[in-house]
Amino acid sequence: MSHCPHKTLLHVDNFAHGTPREEIARLRNSGERLVWQEDEYARGGHWLVLQRDDIDTVLKTPAEFTNNFGPLLEDFPEDLLAVQQESMTFMDPPRHRQYRSLIDPAFRPKALQAREKLIQHYAKDVIDSIVPRGQCEFVEEVAMQVPMRTILGLLGVEQTDYAYVANLTNVLVLSADPDFAASREEGFQASMELWQFGASLAQSLRDNPRDSISLSLLDTKVDGERMSNEQYAGFFLNLIVGGMETTRNTTAWMMYEFIRHPEQYAMLQADLSLVPGAVEETLRHRNTVVYLRRTATRDMTFGDKTIREGDKLVCLLASPSRNAAYFDDPDTFDITRSPKQIRRHYRTFGAGPHFCVGVHQSRMMLEAITREIAQRINSPRLLSEPLHFKSNFMDGFKRMDIAFEGPAD
Repeated sequence: MSHCPHKTLLHVDNFAHGTPREEIARLRNSGERLVWQEDEYARGGHWLVLQRDDIDTVLKTPAEFTNNFGPLLEDFPEDLLAVQQESMTFMDPPRHRQYRSLIDPAFRPKALQAREKLIQHYAKDVIDSIVPRGQCEFVEEVAMQVPMRTILGLLGVEQTDYAYVANLTNVLVLSADPDFAASREEGFQASMELWQFGASLAQSLRDNPRDSISLSLLDTKVDGERMSNEQYAGFFLNLIVGGMETTRNTTAWMMYEFIRHPEQYAMLQADLSLVPGAVEETLRHRNTVVYLRRTATRDMTFGDKTIREGDKLVCLLASPSRNAAYFDDPDTFDITRSPKQIRRHYRTFGAGPHFCVGVHQSRMMLEAITREIAQRINSPRLLSEPLHFKSNFMDGFKRMDIAFEGPAD
């Protein structure tokens, strides 16, 4: 394949301080819709998809751009790929739709309303634990806690296993960071261990039923037969990765932006009706999933480029979020933007058949913790520069030490 080489955007070293948004903007504004970049992975390169409408086409047209090889730039080893392709994340319609319909009821408005008070309780409990000290390590002690307790509790995981599952999730998603994994292969192995844990959890729930959405899943039928433990494991893997990582990283980024912009934080504290806007603006301004990969199913012309069967198309979700065509002064953090307008134009939760199934629960968790923080944490400040984790797929912090004043008596 002959293409003009470009500097590789997705080299992990470029993400040492977060998503390289200036370079993404440069590429997007260059006039190119797709940009070929060579890399160290299979087939030697990938296409960067930069424009919102092209991203929508790729993510919404699985017949031409399949998800069967997963959303990551790296190719899974063949033996692990076969197992992963039994999980919803690697499926295309109509099979994907069949499987997704089994978990949709758990995230419908009535179900979310039923757990709203529990999520609020988690948020209050988390802030209760740090307020007396006046300082904390925000990522682990705050940002991780609400999504971890909500998702794992919802799935019926025993509290004694929370740390084990959270650690494996970090190894899987953040395997490029030596603080979490020694190699990418270790990340693949973590995926298998989580899958095995999910299968064991299914059997445990069958033997000792306890309240969880997992029980309803295990009672459903797939292709006319009761869901197997292995099929459930695929759901489990999808839900914990999607449910915990994005919410944790968004919460940490929000606190970071409030510390950088105390006037915005003061505005929020004075008017809690701005909480939804603060959440949406953080999801736009600091979208934590950098990209989603799809794979071409045939030779075609797309975006004025010749695409070959098997080519990787990498949709840069960060690109529309900072596009001046959709957002005034897009590099400015502004919680007064219209949440409706933000949601219309960003692609933080993806698009198409794989649009995040837990999007409304994620917003509920983010709004709960944001409201609790705004009411009870005053004058937040960094004790040291936060540490980014090393990843070109997720954007966030692995450590952020902060100090603050508690609520006035």
